[in-house]
Amino acid sequence: KMIPGMGGLAKQLPEGPEAERELRRIEAIISSMTRAERAEPTLINGSRRRRIAAGSGTKVSDVNQLLKQFAEMQKVMKQMGALAKGGRLPKIPGIRM
Repeated sequence: KMIPGMGGLAKQLPEGPEAERELRRIEAIISSMTRAERAEPTLINGSRRRRIAAGSGTKVSDVNQLLKQFAEMQKVMKQMGALAKGGRLPKIPGIRM
C-alpha cells in the first residue's frame, strides 16, 4: 500500500501472532551474530551458521534462509540505487532521493 506497485507484496506478509513469531525468530538470529558478522554477512561460514542457529534456538536452515533473503534484498537495493543515480527510477511522490 505504501509503495506504488507493491500492494500485492503486503498480502503475502504474515499478520498477527504469526508475524510476531517470525520477527522474534529473525531478531534472535541477528542477536546471535557477532558485530563483525552483522556488518559483513559473507564472513558467516558453516560453523558460524551452526553457532548462530544454536544460539538463537533455530535451525541452520532458518539462518540460511535469512541470509539468502538479506542477499536478495541487498541486490534489489543496489539495483534501485543505480537506477536512481542514472535518473531512470520514476519519481515517487513523497520520497526524496
